[in-house]
Amino acid sequence: MNTTIEIAKDFQELSQFLSLLNNQKSSHIGYCGEKVEEIYQTLNEDFIDENGKSNFLIARNEVGDIVAAVGIDGDSNSGEVWGPFNLTASIKLQHQLFQQLLTSHPHIQTLQFFINKENTKQRSYMSQLNATNGGEHLVLILKSENFVKVDKFNSSPFQKSDFKAFQQLHDELFPNTYYNAETIVNRLSDNCILKVLKNELDEFLGYAYYEVDTEMGEASLEYIGISPKAQNQGLGSMLLKDVLSEMFSYEPIDEIQLCVDNTNNHANHVYIKAGFEPKDILISYNLDRNRFVDK
Repeated sequence: MNTTIEIAKDFQELSQFLSLLNNQKSSHIGYCGEKVEEIYQTLNEDFIDENGKSNFLIARNEVGDIVAAVGIDGDSNSGEVWGPFNLTASIKLQHQLFQQLLTSHPHIQTLQFFINKENTKQRSYMSQLNATNGGEHLVLILKSENFVKVDKFNSSPFQKSDFKAFQQLHDELFPNTYYNAETIVNRLSDNCILKVLKNELDEFLGYAYYEVDTEMGEASLEYIGISPKAQNQGLGSMLLKDVLSEMFSYEPIDEIQLCVDNTNNHANHVYIKAGFEPKDILISYNLDRNRFVDK
């Protein structure tokens, strides 16, 4: 099959292609959404560089249809890879795409991948690249009809005076996570909310951070954590019910997504008890450019 590789220019066409593949577990990538409109919005917001050039490469077949694609959402020295997406059986083709993507981003030294456990083609490709397996993550979904809201809230909005205690606990619970405490606080807005839980002595017991996108009708609980000294007292379940009730108060949110460590059986039991249902198992991979094996 003769193919041509080019920079993606038509994001609407690309969104249709990505949505088609990402709705199948065998080709699903965790970083990418599943709805065409959501993907299109993210491409326009996160995949155009300062020169107006797309950070996505595609391959077309003889009749001009997209058959493979890969993109990178990067910052100064690291990036999250959307893909590879590949309709063909050719690993060589997607490797050419990936090589060109790396060449066009010489400053990127570390790459992260998030691949569905059932996407065996790309999991095998990660082994070929000598990528490091970062562990399994469980994606949980909660629908509004499966949840009973609470009337009384025990948590309160984050205040600047909470930062030190919040930072200390966040660093302790999530030492190598994608958003550090400062990043979370800088993201706070009407749609990015940080709630805290304290006792009568004003001691910091826990927190939860969530984001909602009312345009897309989506919401995600990014972090929830309870201080080790306050665990096993039902506070995690109480805080979880608080924030879920608040998240479902946004129109038109009727579904909440949560991604958790698949090995944390105790915490996952709390989520299942609250009404969450398993959706996907994703595996994270990290690739150091210096360890990249060119196959």
